[in-house]
Amino acid sequence: MNEKYITQAKLLFPASLYPLHSTFVDLLLQWITKQDIDVSAIDIEILSLAIGADAHELYKVIDAKENTLDKLKSIIFDGLQFKISAKKRLNQTGLELAASSNKPVVELVFSQYQAKLDAIEALKQQAYIEQQAELQREIQAKNQALQEQLKAQRLAYESCHVNYEDFEIQGIKKNSRVDKLLSQLRKKPISADELKWLDDVGFANEMIQRKYHIQLAHQHYQNWKQKHLPWELVNASAAYRKAEEVRKIKKALDALYPLKFANNDTKLKSALLTTYGGVCRDLQSFERGIDLGHEAHKVTPLNFRPCTLLGAIYLSTGEFTLGHDWYDKAKERGFSQAAYENDIKSVYFRASKAIKGRLKQNLIATGHKYKWL
Repeated sequence: MNEKYITQAKLLFPASLYPLHSTFVDLLLQWITKQDIDVSAIDIEILSLAIGADAHELYKVIDAKENTLDKLKSIIFDGLQFKISAKKRLNQTGLELAASSNKPVVELVFSQYQAKLDAIEALKQQAYIEQQAELQREIQAKNQALQEQLKAQRLAYESCHVNYEDFEIQGIKKNSRVDKLLSQLRKKPISADELKWLDDVGFANEMIQRKYHIQLAHQHYQNWKQKHLPWELVNASAAYRKAEEVRKIKKALDALYPLKFANNDTKLKSALLTTYGGVCRDLQSFERGIDLGHEAHKVTPLNFRPCTLLGAIYLSTGEFTLGHDWYDKAKERGFSQAAYENDIKSVYFRASKAIKGRLKQNLIATGHKYKWL
């Protein structure tokens, strides 16, 4: 409770404006509380007389109080009039003390206690510095302990989890099914069902899908090379296209053309020509793709796949009438409406910026109403 009134008393006279009055109040508090130094009542009375009648009157009022708490309250409440007088004088004359005061005596009494007060203040400052240093050491120790705890937790976590940066996946539990499948996918294909399971549990992102198709493409291509299974070349081409890695298969198809190994198997030859044309389309070699599409159509005129290839290329190159005609032929040969709509969407989003605007206008004008347009 005393601390509260001591603080309020010190606020009466800011030291920057009232250095003498502030020191006087400090000595009054030391006289009353004897917290740091023992100030005698005689010195306080001499000091109050030297400052002036208002100060002496305040001293007498305080001295008449019976206990420490009442004396402290008296400094605050009875000291208000003392402050009003000092403030008025400072505003009028610019002087802190009245002309009738005895400044030499004031300074003499102050000097008797100032060295003690300075020493005490120095000790307080040193104690404060040591306290802050100790607090800083405690904070550093706690931070270090926290860092060590976090490090231990991280090491414990890392010991039973693995990251797949190439798939942008973090924190997979070691030896879990996800871990085993992703580890396998780095080296060889996983099954379509396993890929679906990864998707169902939230791990089939774009990188995994691409890796899946690349591994599948490699497997099909090796089957073609080692076992001479021609349909595996078709499958490899399709998988490389889905993985958006077509240059390798393009080089192989270029070397194999005109695909004499297909012999009289028209279905195989049409499939090879169509997928070859699709590879050329992916590489924007549109003229070559068109030639291959027409060749495939001649081989299997009732197959819708060469028709969809030609329809897609013609739309992509701005020959919209031809493109729609070939898609109509594809639908006549069994190309479903749902598959057609997916194809049109794919063509639109893969089109160049120059073609896309024109294609949008054309699709709208020809009755195509899709939310994605």
